[in-house]
Amino acid sequence: MAYVLKRTGQAILVLAGVITLIFFVLRLVPGDPVSVIAPTATAAAKAEIRANLGLDLPLWQQYAVFLKNVAQGDFGQSYFFQGRAIDLVLTALPYTAALATLAIVIALCIALPAGIASAMNADHAFDRTMLGFCLLFQSAPNFWLALLMLSMVAVKSGLFPTVGYVGPISLVLPAVTLSISLIAILTQVLRNSLVESLRSDMATAMHARGLSPMRIVLAHGLRLAAVPLMTVIGVQLGYLLGGAVVIEYIFNFPGLGLLTLNAVLRRDYPLLQLIVLVTALIFLVINLLIDLSYGFIDGRLATRRRVGGINESRQGGAS
Repeated sequence: MAYVLKRTGQAILVLAGVITLIFFVLRLVPGDPVSVIAPTATAAAKAEIRANLGLDLPLWQQYAVFLKNVAQGDFGQSYFFQGRAIDLVLTALPYTAALATLAIVIALCIALPAGIASAMNADHAFDRTMLGFCLLFQSAPNFWLALLMLSMVAVKSGLFPTVGYVGPISLVLPAVTLSISLIAILTQVLRNSLVESLRSDMATAMHARGLSPMRIVLAHGLRLAAVPLMTVIGVQLGYLLGGAVVIEYIFNFPGLGLLTLNAVLRRDYPLLQLIVLVTALIFLVINLLIDLSYGFIDGRLATRRRVGGINESRQGGAS
């Protein structure tokens, strides 16, 4: 329980830091939101718009108003889209969540068998070939893969929509594009972890008892590999939920990434602030849940945390 409270407190501090940082960084970016909202307006009209939006106040007053509104659950109105920022984010978030989830599922379905096969043939031709493909997939730019998917798959086959969202079928190509680099990362992480497990003393003892390498991998290796694998998935899922901006832009996919790009181009402060806040919150929650799940996967981690908490309590009492 103490560990959960500690991690929750750390997450709140990180979230507060993110809120503060994004507020001031946005104001340092060149460009005037009023000029984007009303490019042909007179100077007097622009001054009136600026006053209505509160942009004429000193920066510290703007920040105080921002914190007060956030504490009350008011995230402001979008400058450009003329609607509540929270409504726009909640509309776009499910699309990106579905896209990220499908990309993770595709990556796991390919990376798990590929990583196991590579580990069981470590340092052989198959393993070196797999590592070569992983390096190639990680090096391939996402925008190039997306354009390749559009030109070679969507246009020529006619089975998939080229842009926009017309139903679940629209998720396939963007998700496959996002999963390619993720497949390479997960395959390498799983392969390296399994190779280490297969060369451990426990694996040697299990092999001496007559267990096959596959049985050793399934009974021993995958459990140990789950911890680094889940860590990578947590980081990547947070990134995907934050919005794969380039992919969503190329496919004109109505998710959080495309919304972020539109908000940046239009200097839409309230919308951008909320997008960053939601993204950071999702990232922190996902990683907190994954961190808490480590104890269920590997009991040794839970034991270390309990011992650490006891030692901290003893030190606090002694002081």
